[in-house]
Amino acid sequence: MKPIFFVLVSVWMGTLLWILPVTHAQQAPRNTRVQIGMSGQGLPIEAFRFGTGLRKFVIVGETHGAPERNTGVLSRQLIDWFGNHPEAVPADVRLYIIPVLNPDGDKLESRQNANGVDLNRNMNTNLDKCSENDWAQRVYGASAVISDTGGPYADSEPESRVIRAFLLDASAVVFLHSAAGLVFPAFCEDPIAIALAQTYAKAGNYQYARYWDKYPITGGMHDWARGIDLPAIIPELESGDDPEFDRNLAGVKAVLANAPALLPALADRQVNGVTMPFPIWRFWQAYGAEIIGPPLADAQLRDGKYVQAFTTITLAYDPHDDVQPVRALPIDVAPVVGDVAPTSDDTTVLTFTKTTAVVHDAFARYYERIDGQQLLGVPQDNERMMAVPVGTQQSQQQFAFGVIRYDEVNNRIIRLPVVWQAVVTTNVLAPTQPFQIR
Repeated sequence: MKPIFFVLVSVWMGTLLWILPVTHAQQAPRNTRVQIGMSGQGLPIEAFRFGTGLRKFVIVGETHGAPERNTGVLSRQLIDWFGNHPEAVPADVRLYIIPVLNPDGDKLESRQNANGVDLNRNMNTNLDKCSENDWAQRVYGASAVISDTGGPYADSEPESRVIRAFLLDASAVVFLHSAAGLVFPAFCEDPIAIALAQTYAKAGNYQYARYWDKYPITGGMHDWARGIDLPAIIPELESGDDPEFDRNLAGVKAVLANAPALLPALADRQVNGVTMPFPIWRFWQAYGAEIIGPPLADAQLRDGKYVQAFTTITLAYDPHDDVQPVRALPIDVAPVVGDVAPTSDDTTVLTFTKTTAVVHDAFARYYERIDGQQLLGVPQDNERMMAVPVGTQQSQQQFAFGVIRYDEVNNRIIRLPVVWQAVVTTNVLAPTQPFQIR
């Protein structure tokens, strides 16, 4: 019989501590291999997990494809070593190693991904308090070469979105690169990341640098992490070929030895008096607090998940999800009545395997830009025209996780506060309310 004591304790204690079920050491495999997403060309992006502790520590290799292939070799060597030494991972830590974040770049012998985008210049770094590193399309790349490889917009690439979703419940992350022979933290001030970089550099006999001073880095993954309060560092291997295994193993072991200080446990966040689990708060920040809207109430524990309603969406944090810890939940809305909106540009039509409904034109561009897969889900019906005053046109479309509408007055697409409306309606119709609508 599997032990369930810690699972019961987590339910009794509520949301203050994120407690995962613990099994006996002899029952746990040496590692767990999971596919966390796919590249633009459909290649798998995988992670290997060691341990079952609370503190999620992630190491990411080969963000820059073939030119930094030694970081992928190093990652696989670390996977082999921890597979043979599982006891090296402290009981309160879960170690994840992603050997290759950019498999398309590896396959194509390129620094960029299949779309020609530098993944370490593509992240939304506008979330931190430092404007110097804000995302830009024109970027500095290897050897300070300037090119338009930042992507069409921040977080535009499938690989960027995979790592964004995967890191929402992490305690710290290491992005391996080469080749400069130093270790540096995020540009914006982060005491934990600074201590993490100093510890790793000292143990691995690398130079510590407060930040990369060779040329400006915009849209960097480490700076994106700072925007969601995730300690992040970049070790730059000294060689472009040698994986420098012993030095980096020493760096990783030094971090693990100081896990309580360098891999902080996740704590609740308070927003306007509402309690938010840290991973949900990170989702709210990373995907756009202004789009999602404010939280309506404290998170509630349901079937082992922490569920929280916002004005436009309902989110659930699952501590046991290895791939994507925070996901949107389906919502109930009344169907839209009206004629199906005509399609004016066949090249912008998005189709889905699970429904005959499509997304087209401006709605399709909006869906792609905001990562509609995460924020909207599958369309429940086609875009429909709405009854509005003569001389104006408005349309609306329903999705699994939310509803969007074209606002002609401001010439933009907006998310509707459907969750908020549902909460208000439920409260008004409740039999315990003194005033009711019947």
